[in-house]
Amino acid sequence: MIFSAPIFLYLLPAVGLPVLFHFFLKQKKHQILFPTLMFFYRTDPRLNSRRKIHQLLLLMMRVLLIALVLLALSRPRFQSAAAMGGKISVVAVVDNSGSMSDAVAGDKTKLELAVEGAGSLVSSLGQSAKMNVVTLVEDPAVTFGGTLTSDKESLLSSLGEITPTAATGDIGGAFAKAFKLLLADSGPGGVVHVFSDLQESEWADESLQVEPADDSISVFLHRIESASREQANVAISSIQLPQRKILPKHLLKIGVVCRNNSEATANIRVNSVDNRDNKNTQQVVLEPGRSRIVEVGIRPDAPGHHWVRIWIEGDGFSADNEAGIGVFCGKTATVLFGGSREEFGVLPTAFSPDDYGQFTGMVSKFGRIGQISQAQDERPILVVAAWEDIRQIGQGSTVLREYVEAGGNLLVVPSLKRISAKGSPPAWLGANTKTRMSHPRGARIEVLEKESGFWDRIREATGDVPLGNASVLTFYPLQLSEGFTPLLGTGFERVILAHKKLGSGNIYVSGTAFDPRWNTLPLTGLIVVMAQSMAVEGTSVEQDSMISLVAGQSVQGIDTGGQQVEVLSLTGEAIEWKGRANETPAFSKPGVYLLQSGDREYCVSVRSSDKEGLTQFVKGSQVSALGGVTHEIVDYDPAEGFEKYHYGQSRTFELFLPLILLATLALLVEGWLANPVRAKSESTTQPKSTLETTLGEQMGKTLNEPDREILVSGGVG
Repeated sequence: MIFSAPIFLYLLPAVGLPVLFHFFLKQKKHQILFPTLMFFYRTDPRLNSRRKIHQLLLLMMRVLLIALVLLALSRPRFQSAAAMGGKISVVAVVDNSGSMSDAVAGDKTKLELAVEGAGSLVSSLGQSAKMNVVTLVEDPAVTFGGTLTSDKESLLSSLGEITPTAATGDIGGAFAKAFKLLLADSGPGGVVHVFSDLQESEWADESLQVEPADDSISVFLHRIESASREQANVAISSIQLPQRKILPKHLLKIGVVCRNNSEATANIRVNSVDNRDNKNTQQVVLEPGRSRIVEVGIRPDAPGHHWVRIWIEGDGFSADNEAGIGVFCGKTATVLFGGSREEFGVLPTAFSPDDYGQFTGMVSKFGRIGQISQAQDERPILVVAAWEDIRQIGQGSTVLREYVEAGGNLLVVPSLKRISAKGSPPAWLGANTKTRMSHPRGARIEVLEKESGFWDRIREATGDVPLGNASVLTFYPLQLSEGFTPLLGTGFERVILAHKKLGSGNIYVSGTAFDPRWNTLPLTGLIVVMAQSMAVEGTSVEQDSMISLVAGQSVQGIDTGGQQVEVLSLTGEAIEWKGRANETPAFSKPGVYLLQSGDREYCVSVRSSDKEGLTQFVKGSQVSALGGVTHEIVDYDPAEGFEKYHYGQSRTFELFLPLILLATLALLVEGWLANPVRAKSESTTQPKSTLETTLGEQMGKTLNEPDREILVSGGVG
C-alpha cells in the first residue's frame, strides 16, 4: 500500500473521539418512581438489549466514517505483486525510424534487434500482465490497438509486421501514446521500455517536447549500439520544382539536391524512372560536406497526374536515398491574341504549330483582349496584345490588370498591320515605346542581364542562349519604369525586350515584332523557346494541389469541405485509407500518393528524411531533451532479462474513490440509525382503555430514554 498524502494518517487517532464521547461524556440518569407493576405487562423484556445493540452500531458507524475519510484523504494506492507474474502494465516503444535500418554486428539491422527485444519483453511477461507496443514512426501498415492487452500472440504477430521506414521518429507523440495507454488502464503505474539507437538528430533535438508522466511510470531506454560506417553517405536533402505551369509535351526539369553528409568522397549514381517507364542514370562525384543539384527530367504526355521516382545507389546508407515526385499536368492551354493572326508574325505558330496543341500543349486563339474570361479553368495562360490596342484599351485595362495580378502573363508587341497609335499605355504597365528606328544592315542583338531567371529557363531547354549573329532591322526602343529587367537589346540604352513582375503574374514588353522583316530571331529557332517560356511562366492553379512532404509527416491544412478523404498510392508503399482529413496518416516511406475528397484532388510527394543518415548518437545515461520524464539509459543486451526493471513497478490501483463511496455509505447508515422511522400499527389485537394507552405510551417513551432509570414500588396506591 502506497500513500501519496501520508500526513492524514497522523490524524487516525481521531477515530476514538466517538468512543470517548459515548463512554465518558454520558448524561447522568434520573430516577422515576412508578407505584405499580400493572403497566409492565405490555412492554417487551428485550427492549433494553436492543437499545444497547442499536447504540453500539451507531458508535461503529461514526468511528468507521471518520476512519474512511482520513484514509481517503491520504490518497492510498494498492500495488500488485512485483514479480514478473504480477499484474504489471508495460508498453514497448520500437524505434522504426530510418537510422534503424543500418546493419550492425551479425548482419542484423538495428530494427531487427529492436523488434527482437520487444518480442522477448512481451513473451517474458506473465499471463495477468497487460502490455502494448508503440512505434516511433507512425506506420499505417502496422496496428497494435488502442488499449493494453494480455493477448501476446496478437502483439507478437504485429511486431513481425514492422518494416524499415525512411522517416524521422516522433518521440513526443510516441511517449504521449505510451503514457496514455498506461494511465487509462486501472490507474497509474507501469513501465515504458524503449528500443532505439538514440540518434542525436531525434533525441537531442532542443525542440523535443515530452510531457512528464505520472511519477509511478518508469522509463528505460535500451540503447542499441551502432556500427561505424566507413563508406560515404549521400542524402536527398530537398527537391526543387520549377515555378511554372505544367503543360503536356513540355519537358519539366526537377532539381534533386544531393548532399554528402560524410567525411569521405562519394561516387554515386542518381537513378530515375517515370510513370511511362522512362529511365535515366547520372554519375555524380561529391566531396565531403558538399551539395549538388542533379536535374531529372519528366515530359508529361497528357493532362493529369504524373510521377517520377528517384533513388541513389553507391553509398553506405540507403534509408535517405529515395524520393517520389508527383506533378499535375494541366489540360491544353489557350494563348489569346488581341487581333488577327497577320498582326503577330510567327508568334501564333511558335505557340501552336498545328493549331490543336498536340506538340506544345497550347492553342492560339484570336479575339479582343478586353473579353478575358474570369473563370480559372477558361482563362488564357498568356495574352498577346499590340501596343496600338494597349494605348486605346481604356476601361478594359482594369480587366487586363486584374488578369495579370491574379497570375496571368501579358506580352505586348508592335502590330505588323497597324501604325502605332498616339497616346500613353495605362500607368500600371510601366512601359512605352520611343521613336521607331531602322537599320538596313541590322544591329546585333545582345543578351542583357544574363543572370535573369528568364535565361535560366531557356538554358534548361537548349543548354545555352543560342542568339548567334541575330540582329534587329526595325524596332522601337523601350522606355521602361523601375522594376523592369532588360532581356534583349542593342545595348542598355536601346532595349527591345524586357520583363517585370506584377502581382502573381508577369509582363513582357517588346519593341520589335517577331517577324523576319523586323529581326532575324525567327530564323534562329530561339523564338519558339522564348515564346513558350513566356507562356508557362508562373505557377498554375493546379500547383496549389501539389504537396511536398518529408517521410514521417502527414498532410495538414487542406480544405475538404468536411468531406471524407481517400488516400491511394501512385508509386511507393501501397496505401488504401479512408477517413477524416485531420486524421490522415503520416507517410512513413517515399512515394507519390493521391488524396481525393469529393471533386478535389491533392498530389502528395514524399521524400526520405535526410537526417537519418547522420552518425551522431546520444552517449551517457540521460537524455537532456526529455526534461521532466524520469528515465534511465541502459545498453541493450539480448541475453539480459527484464525482471530487474519491474520490481516495485507493478500496476497500482487508486483507492480514493472506493473509500469515498464507503464513507458516504457509512454516513447514510449512521443517519438512519440515529433517526429511526417508527411504524405505527394500524390494528390492535384487543381494546385498551384510555388510561392504559396513555400510561403505556408514557412507559415506552420512558424506557427508550438512555438517561432515565425506573424504580418500581411494590404496593398499589
